[in-house]
Amino acid sequence: MTDSDDALFDRVAAEMAAHLDGDASGHDVHHAWRVHRLGVRIADEEGADPRVVGVVALVHDLHRVRGDGFTHPEETIPEVREILADAAVPDGLRDPVCHCVAVHEEYGFEDDPTAAETVEAEVLQDADNLDAIGAVGVARAFQFGGAHGNLLWDPERPLPDADDAYEKDDHEDEQASTYHHIHAKLLRLHENMNTETGSDIAAERHAFLEEFAERFEAEWYGER
Repeated sequence: MTDSDDALFDRVAAEMAAHLDGDASGHDVHHAWRVHRLGVRIADEEGADPRVVGVVALVHDLHRVRGDGFTHPEETIPEVREILADAAVPDGLRDPVCHCVAVHEEYGFEDDPTAAETVEAEVLQDADNLDAIGAVGVARAFQFGGAHGNLLWDPERPLPDADDAYEKDDHEDEQASTYHHIHAKLLRLHENMNTETGSDIAAERHAFLEEFAERFEAEWYGER
């Protein structure tokens, strides 16, 4: 990485600030920078282009601040291209960045193949998913739940088994609870890493998430 790369990233972040400032769902500029730092770290280990990963980490969640319902990331590509142009991102980076944005929420759960066609897209998925597990991931989950009026947990609602199909909108339905979402999605993410580096980081964060889940239920029932 060079000083010019840092300047590039700062320009992109400055363009994104107006879109992400004020977000209360856990997809704010701090999330973008965390994904950026993890992504560049993984890219260096996995032979991906750190400039592509570094830029896309900063713009990948534009869809999260586009209305109350779910907006597919691909729908934001025209606006992402405008942001890249305004930030003077080199032409050669723009198509790879846009591909990463478009497919980063296609997780490949169960036996479905991931939609990522480049190592940069795989790295972005890993970095983004890593920010959803571990200590920060737990905090973000409850921040998101609070922003959407979700319960902490409804113990009358069965927790999903590992074999249950993941539903993308599960965290936002009218019966949603944050603890349910932790079981429905977050405790599965470590198995869906694309890269060896991502898997190594995920293993440690997953262990923390398992410990949190055990402690959460014990405290819920007054056992600890």
